[in-house]
Amino acid sequence: MITVVPLAGHVGPVSGLVAELVSRGHEVRVYTGSRYRRRFTDLGATVVTWSAAQDFDEDDLGATFPLARRPGLLRVLALVRQGFIGTAPGQVRDLNHELEREPADVLVADSMSFGGVLTGELRGLPWALLNVLPFNQSFESGAAGFQVKPARGALGRLRDRLLRLVYRAVTYPFKRAYNRARAEIALPHDRRPYGSVLFSDWLVLATGCHSLDVPRPDLPEQVHFVGRLGPAGAVFPSGAGAGTTRPVVVVTQGTHDVEPAELLEPALKGLADLEVEVIATGGRRGRTDVGVPPPANARVVDLIDFGSVLPKVSVFVTNGGWGGVLASLAAGVPLVVAPGRAADKPEIAARIARSGAGLNLRTRRPKPGAVADAVREVLANPTYRERARQIGSELDQLGGASAAADLLERLAETRAPVRRIGNPWSSPAKSA
Repeated sequence: MITVVPLAGHVGPVSGLVAELVSRGHEVRVYTGSRYRRRFTDLGATVVTWSAAQDFDEDDLGATFPLARRPGLLRVLALVRQGFIGTAPGQVRDLNHELEREPADVLVADSMSFGGVLTGELRGLPWALLNVLPFNQSFESGAAGFQVKPARGALGRLRDRLLRLVYRAVTYPFKRAYNRARAEIALPHDRRPYGSVLFSDWLVLATGCHSLDVPRPDLPEQVHFVGRLGPAGAVFPSGAGAGTTRPVVVVTQGTHDVEPAELLEPALKGLADLEVEVIATGGRRGRTDVGVPPPANARVVDLIDFGSVLPKVSVFVTNGGWGGVLASLAAGVPLVVAPGRAADKPEIAARIARSGAGLNLRTRRPKPGAVADAVREVLANPTYRERARQIGSELDQLGGASAAADLLERLAETRAPVRRIGNPWSSPAKSA
């Protein structure tokens, strides 16, 4: 049983895992919103849609959660508190009903499937966390959610302790909502920091790789980096990116926080006078109006098949969506990141800059000139592409959906935590 919140950025990598498991002959059930029923049934999975849980459409959150009609940070807060945490008791009821009807050997919950996490705890079922966001659930070796360099010395450790206190204060409203959800399904109060609750003691499948993280000597042994889980079952228009001899630059704000004034507009303006071919994506099917007419060297498409386009791309300009970032690096393409509002995106931008595979513009609304200067820098300096290729090779070697499926099969077979041998920052990681 795999649970995934009905958001494109979560469904994409989960679909890759589902396709792999189905191809191995496993019976796979996916619990998600009605919008993605067809996506998973086409892959051969059985779909159980949200029923007791309040379903929602990511393109019209305000229709279900009125607070999400407000712009900016308030919209993000509403999605987390109401869409992710607030629906958790209903998700648990749906999952309990389905698992009573037909038990599962293993439960898999995506990064924001609070209902899946709570169901695993409530039923004592072996369960795995599929982290489709950058791994950040280690609260001793770093300051979660803050774009700071790893601590050095006593002052650095003191800084991290203070930042962890700030984190607890900032996330208190989420923690309070989470404990209300627990109380509704008769689970005790959880005293852990918000974020660390989304963690499995059995198995954590972390997308990404250690080169995109900070050294974590305390990394729990059940955490396994699996590289990139490529999407499966999606249908995209063809032909984008063909027929040019100039460097190709892709500009995307992903599928969430797609207000074009933040990145698409300044990027199109800034890149208009460069000797490049620009492909900008509106991020939603049927949407090609991004507020400004595209310049002569650019075109706007609604969606892009990264698998076919990225091998021809020279620079990937993004607001930091993890799926797009991993797709870019898997293809060896360096990045320019103007991080969006969601809490993970500034962290992702910082990781890209720290890794040497791209530049961090440090704002979600960059000036046109800043985008142009960053693209020029990445095009002119081959070290960015070389570093992107190195990370792409690392992602590939970690095995992706195949490695994740191997680990889940081990969990189903042993019904015991699946532990690594060694730490990925000191030696090659292996499964016990």
